[in-house]
Amino acid sequence: MAKGPNRTRWGRSERFDRRDLLRLFVAAAAGTALASASARADQPASDPKAFIENLGASVLDIIRAPNLSQAQRRDRFRVLFSENFDVPTIGRFVVGRYWNRASPEERQKYLDTFGNYVAAIYADQFSHYQGEGFKTTAVRPLGADENSVTAQIVRPNQPPISVQFRVKGTPGSYKIDDVTVENVSLIITKRDEFSSVLEQSGLKGVTDRMQAALNA
Repeated sequence: MAKGPNRTRWGRSERFDRRDLLRLFVAAAAGTALASASARADQPASDPKAFIENLGASVLDIIRAPNLSQAQRRDRFRVLFSENFDVPTIGRFVVGRYWNRASPEERQKYLDTFGNYVAAIYADQFSHYQGEGFKTTAVRPLGADENSVTAQIVRPNQPPISVQFRVKGTPGSYKIDDVTVENVSLIITKRDEFSSVLEQSGLKGVTDRMQAALNA
């Protein structure tokens, strides 16, 4: 069975307990499907809330698919991530000014590897899904064609966890460009994770580290 990436923050644990954004997003997305089992990802979402619910339905389809290896699940999550997240925007943001210092070839390789790396983490973290409940609670406009979908992860005998999905676009073209859990941003967390390697060896260094983690 193929291994997921080495989930270390370049030598430090990436597990953030209640602030583990990737694991909490997994719970949120899967919980969305449980709360809205009739949602269909192959139908264009009519609004941002429906878009998040459709994404959850797709997540649950992958979880429930029989006889999938971890590598196959990772491939399906990679497609899901590419289709539903604004990978270029997220990828550029987390490396900041180092994007402008890289060649076009280095940028493309980085974006390809970044998508695979995050999708592999998602695939591995789904194995920890414990069936947390999930409900969307509000949609708030942020600007032209940009909305924040607020939700809660409901946990037995524990306070609910607040989640915000920042969704851009219009029906048929929605993309997520950030997930914030308890006021902790996914893209800010990944930017902090990459910062020391970027300072030492630029975009190529981060790409090499992610690829090494994927190959481990």
